[in-house]
Amino acid sequence: MKILLNSGFVKKAKHILVEKNKYVCALFYVAGVIGLSLFADIRVNQNTFVSENALLPGYVITKYQNQAMASSLELQFSRLKGAEEKKRWISEQFSMLGLEVYTQNFTVTRPLHQDKMSGENVYSVYRAPKAASAEAIVFSTSLKEWEPNHAVPLMLSVAHLISHQTIWAKDVIFLVAEKEEYGIGAWLSGYHDISSPLIAASPILTHSGGIQAALHLNLPYYNFDYLRMQVEAINGQLPDIDLVVLVRQICRQEHLQLLLRDTAHDPGDFLGNLQGLYANMAWQAVGKVASPHSLYHPYNIHAVGVTSEKGTRRNRYSWQHIGRFSESVLRSINNLEEQFHTAYYFYLLPCIERFVCLGVYMAPCGLILAAPAAKILGLWLTCGTTLEVGEKSIFYKDRVVNTIDCVYPFVYGLLFAVANEALFLVLTHDNIFPLLLVAQVAVVLSGALFRQRQDWRLHQAFVLLLHVLSIVFLSMLNISLTIFYALPTTVAFLMQGPVQSKVLRLLQRLVLIAVNPLVLVAVYAQLYIALQVDNYNQNSFLSDMATLITGVYEGRPTFGLWTWSAYSFLLLPVWALQWTMKLPCGDGVEEKDKKE
Repeated sequence: MKILLNSGFVKKAKHILVEKNKYVCALFYVAGVIGLSLFADIRVNQNTFVSENALLPGYVITKYQNQAMASSLELQFSRLKGAEEKKRWISEQFSMLGLEVYTQNFTVTRPLHQDKMSGENVYSVYRAPKAASAEAIVFSTSLKEWEPNHAVPLMLSVAHLISHQTIWAKDVIFLVAEKEEYGIGAWLSGYHDISSPLIAASPILTHSGGIQAALHLNLPYYNFDYLRMQVEAINGQLPDIDLVVLVRQICRQEHLQLLLRDTAHDPGDFLGNLQGLYANMAWQAVGKVASPHSLYHPYNIHAVGVTSEKGTRRNRYSWQHIGRFSESVLRSINNLEEQFHTAYYFYLLPCIERFVCLGVYMAPCGLILAAPAAKILGLWLTCGTTLEVGEKSIFYKDRVVNTIDCVYPFVYGLLFAVANEALFLVLTHDNIFPLLLVAQVAVVLSGALFRQRQDWRLHQAFVLLLHVLSIVFLSMLNISLTIFYALPTTVAFLMQGPVQSKVLRLLQRLVLIAVNPLVLVAVYAQLYIALQVDNYNQNSFLSDMATLITGVYEGRPTFGLWTWSAYSFLLLPVWALQWTMKLPCGDGVEEKDKKE
C-alpha cells in the first residue's frame, strides 16, 4: 500500500503509461497471444477426467447381442419408400415392443427462405419399472428421406433390449425427428411447453421427468471405421465435460476409435493440438446449430452427437460395436443420482484427451484486454495536463467537452444497430449479400459527415473502453468468438492516432476496414465452411457463406441464437464509432518552450 501511495512511484507510473505507452500495449498484447498459443502445450492443458463418480464409465456390463435383429430391421427399413411409410413402420415397431408411441406434427416458417417446412416426429417412452418417471434420458436420431441413416434400426434393437430389462432408474425416450434440427427444436419446445414465434407444433401427448442428458446418433454407415463426436451447442456453449469424457472412455472400452474431427494426432503433439484447438474454436465461434444435439443445451440438457464415418481401413466396426456403445452410454447416464454439475462447463478442447479450463484461458484474454486498458489510461492522463519531456513542455487539451459531443457517439452507434436489425424485415436468402454490403458501405461513407475532433483523446478513450467492455461481455457468453474478434480488432484500434504522413493515415484506415465485423464474418465463415464441408470448393464459397449467414440469422428467432444480435448491437456500433472519429494531423499536442 505504501508503494501505491508513494508520489515517486505514481509519477514514474504516469511517465511509463504516457511516454512508453506503445511499448506497454505491445508487451501486453504479445504476451496474451503467446499465452493463447501455449494452450496446445501439455504442460498448460490437462488430461480429461470424470468428476462424477456415479457415472462409472467402463464398469457397465453390456448385454447387447441384437446385431442380427438390427441387420434384419435394416433390411426391412431400406425397402420402405417415402417418409410417411417409414414413420408408420417405426411406430408399429415401437408398439410391438410394448412401448408408448406418439407423434407430433410441426411447421417451421423460414423467413429468409420465404417458405415453410412441415414434418412429423415419432417418439416412444420406456417407463422405468422401479421409478416414478421423475427423470429421463433421450436417445434421438433424425429421419432423412434422401440420405441413409441406419440409426433407426439400431435404436429399435436397443429399445428391444431395454424393454426386457428391469434395471433402469430413469425413463428412456426414443425420438425419431424429421427435418433434423427443426424436428428436435419442435419436440423440445413442445415437451417444455415453450412457444416459438416461427415453430408451430402440436402438443406433446405424454411427458416424463426432467431430461438429464441426451445422445443423438447419426449412422450414415453401419459398417464404419471410426466415430466422430460433436460437442458444440448453440451460441458456442459446451456440455458438461463429464459427458464428453464418458463417451471417450466407453469408446476406449469397446475398442472404438473416437475423433473430434476427421484427423487424429498424438495428445503430446504441439502443432496437432494447436490446429485442433483453433478448429474446435472456429466451430464454437459461429454459434450456429452444428448438429441436432445442439438444441438440447438451452433447456439445460447436456447432449453430444455421434456420427459414423468411413476411413482408410474399411468396415472395422459394425452393429455389435455401435449397439454396445449406445447401451453403455445410456446405462452410465442411468447411474446418475443428480444432474451433471460437478465438472467444467467452460473449457476448450485441443484434442479429445486434453482440455483447457476456464481459469487457464482467461489469463491470456486478460493480458490482451490489458493492452487497450493501458492505452485508455495513457490517453486519460494526458487530457488537460502539462507534461515535461526533455527541453519542451507539452500541453494537452482540457478534459471538459460539450455534453452533446459526448452523447452523439452512443446515439450514432444505436442508430446503426437498429438499422442493421431492421434489415431482417427485407432480407432473403437471395439478397442477403447485396443488402449487407450496402449497409456496410453506408457505415463507411458516414465517416465523411463528422468533423475533426480536438478532444480526440477523450473520445478515443471512450471507444477503447467500449471495446474492452464488449470483449468482457462476449467472453462470458462465447469465449471462442471473443478471441477471434479481439485478436485483430485490438491491434487495429490501438493503431489509431494522429499521424503526419498521408500514407500512414491511409494504412490506418485500410487496417480498420480489414477488421470491419462483416469482413471478419467473411474470413471466419470461410474457415468454418472449409472445416465443415467435405470436398470444399472455393468456387462455391459465396453460396456456402450465404447458407451459413442465413442459418445464423434465422436461428435467432427460431432457436435463440444471439450471434447476429451481438454483431448488430455490440460489434458493429463500436467499430462504427472508431471509423467516424476524424483524428488531427501531427501528434495532436501543443508545445511550449520550457521556462527557466
